[in-house]
Amino acid sequence: MSAFIAFTIPNSAIAPIRDTMRFYQDVLATSVSQEKWHCTMLYIGNINLSDEDMQALAQPIRQSFHPVITILSLGEGKAKNQLWAYVQVQTFLQDMRNELLARCKGREITIPEDERIKEFIPHIHVGNIQQTPQHIAIIDTPVKTTFSLSELVVYKSNPSIPTAPYEQLAVIPITP
Repeated sequence: MSAFIAFTIPNSAIAPIRDTMRFYQDVLATSVSQEKWHCTMLYIGNINLSDEDMQALAQPIRQSFHPVITILSLGEGKAKNQLWAYVQVQTFLQDMRNELLARCKGREITIPEDERIKEFIPHIHVGNIQQTPQHIAIIDTPVKTTFSLSELVVYKSNPSIPTAPYEQLAVIPITP
């Protein structure tokens, strides 16, 4: 099982992203289905999580406020040939990620090394860019949409089921 912790994208934020994607129609090979849109906070890896692991991960994350997520722009992703919706980097996102890493460490859940050391760039993979013989520069386009974040979700991937690519394992409330 490939497990990860993410937040989903509400309908109010989907329309502005979809509208902005039209600027990329000439370079977009495929769109990622909206059912797959999420922002990964932590990739756990190919691991089976025990009930005790799930209980530890699902403990509420305390914040002094309900965080507001801002999607700033669409542009070429850091992963090859991907179109990303970039989420504004904010301290509370890094703090939540650090708390999730600490919870995993406390349960002796081994996170892949590249996930632990790589720069955290919050984003949503929304499409795949056509491969061309010469690389065409993809210009970022502003989106600017916001929404309140009240929970994170622990998922496992189900790549063999296209209509239900992710199974929700647990919800992590974000509480004041």
